[in-house]
Amino acid sequence: MKKTLLFLFFLGFAIVQAQEKVNFKKKKFYVPAVAYSQYPCLDNVLTVATIYQVDDELRAEEIKFKKKFFDINGYIKQPDAKLKIYVTIPVPKYQKTQADSTYDKETKAWKYFITSKYEVKINVQVKCVDKLIFLQDFDNSETDKLAGTYSKATLGKAIEETDRNIRSADANENFGIENVLEASMYRIQSLLNYKLGYGKTETKDKFEFLSSKEHSEYPKMLAFENELTQQIEKVTVENGFNAKALLPHLTYLESILTKYPQSEENEKIRFITANNLAQTYLLLENKEKALYYADVLIKNDKQTSRGTDIIDRVNKANFVANTVRSHTNRFLELKKLGFKIEEEKQDARIAFFEKIERQEVDWEQEKLNRTKFLGLINDRRNNILDSIAFQNNPDLLDKIVLGFGGSQAIKDIQKVHLLSTLNFEESNVPQSEEKWATPTNYLLRKKMPNNYYEVINGPEAWSFQDNGVGDKWKKLNNSDYWEISNNLDPINLLTSFRFDLWNKLELLPDETSDGRLCYHLSYTEKTVNAKNRVIPKTEYHYFIDKEKFNIVSSEKTEFEEGQRNSYERKVYQDYKGISNLNNGQIPHKILYEFEDYYGDTFYQEDRSKIEVNPVFSNRIFIKEVYAGGFR
Repeated sequence: MKKTLLFLFFLGFAIVQAQEKVNFKKKKFYVPAVAYSQYPCLDNVLTVATIYQVDDELRAEEIKFKKKFFDINGYIKQPDAKLKIYVTIPVPKYQKTQADSTYDKETKAWKYFITSKYEVKINVQVKCVDKLIFLQDFDNSETDKLAGTYSKATLGKAIEETDRNIRSADANENFGIENVLEASMYRIQSLLNYKLGYGKTETKDKFEFLSSKEHSEYPKMLAFENELTQQIEKVTVENGFNAKALLPHLTYLESILTKYPQSEENEKIRFITANNLAQTYLLLENKEKALYYADVLIKNDKQTSRGTDIIDRVNKANFVANTVRSHTNRFLELKKLGFKIEEEKQDARIAFFEKIERQEVDWEQEKLNRTKFLGLINDRRNNILDSIAFQNNPDLLDKIVLGFGGSQAIKDIQKVHLLSTLNFEESNVPQSEEKWATPTNYLLRKKMPNNYYEVINGPEAWSFQDNGVGDKWKKLNNSDYWEISNNLDPINLLTSFRFDLWNKLELLPDETSDGRLCYHLSYTEKTVNAKNRVIPKTEYHYFIDKEKFNIVSSEKTEFEEGQRNSYERKVYQDYKGISNLNNGQIPHKILYEFEDYYGDTFYQEDRSKIEVNPVFSNRIFIKEVYAGGFR
């Protein structure tokens, strides 16, 4: 009996030891995929046509609309099409002409301009092979800004004259009608692309594979790793996974979760298994099982953001009905669109060489531009805070501002001091971070593994790194300066919310982020090259909680000459009040995901100290920023 008990003791000890030695490696796969339409009946529809019914006074506009609208992603325009978009446009109803103003700091005077307001009604019906799939009346209130500025003395007369001219003009003479109609049509086209469009895309899927060769499960898990890798290499947008080849491996992985029940010793092996099951079923477009194992991953209480990200991806996806990772033959038949793809590639190549040919910006002129910009930052922000009712989506903006403590509390911020602890996914060694900012100066200081500084001192910007290689102080380039200068706005430093982007952000259909239903705001900054080609520069997304009106997450994608260069995502959690903000709340925990040339980086920021308008200053902040000691 004693020998039996002794044997069981050593067996149990060996199992615990084996679990403690579980090691795993990360692999990232880029899998070609299709961004599907929301409507399954469009899976095999390749052509689109738009039929207009317009008021007789808008016949000239109809010709322009047929050239500009509607370009739906993944379709070819053809008169006899299976996807038909019917658009009914009456003459926009003129409402009134009113004044607006901005403050010019240089002349220290108000500038007045005139806007005309119209009520635009557009009815859109979408039919798929004569079946109605979408119907909506778009009732928009649009404004047309007239050219020129006015003095306060001449403003009233100009408004009366403009109002009289618009009321007496017909649709062909009233250029404001053309402007407001096009503004509405562009928004409608964006919505239709969101609902109807198809596109080639690429999903990034991260797997965790067991690397402990002494572990008893290693051989079978290695077989799954090899099979999955082989299957992913064969995937194209026309041909998907061989689900039958993966089925025995998935059955084995599911048995692992039963074999190793929830416990501290089994945490790592369960994390590996649940993560791989959730990711694989997502690739196989099995919605139910992907959601189930993502929930298991969250309950395992290790890297819970992985599970919530998978759930978000599943909820956003529009999988082809009753099909497993087989994308139909639409892209084989859409080879006719090949010339468009080649044209885009040629545009990107031309833009690259044009960049090489550009001369560097004259530094003295750049310093003047930067100094002027620093003076405008607060004025622009305060102008928005003083006139929230006149901004885009004013009700939503007002609630967001109240969440930060209100307009006056935000305007009263002159200095911010942050202390944070950073925990990186790849390392158990925490790093610390300290940030100081005023409207004209900024300092970032990082400790571990090397002392690191990022400094803005007026128009100058420098970085410092004591790693023993090269010069310690380096002057930051133009793009880095403008990127860091956003931190000169204290609210951006505290919350990543940018007032200067608000009126550019477009309100898209609601989406779920980090498990919460959110308003979705988006803006794509574009640039035009010397050949008048428009290419994307930066794409922004903000997700605002529909109940609490705080920022749930933000995303930013940067492009280099039309090609994706980097991606970052932030998830804001644990909102707490700050007394200096009149009880406004800001996040105290932020989850970061970065993807750039160097690969992927994941880390968590826990803010241990936040001061608004502190009465004392950091010694380094005074020495390095105000004194400008960059040696």
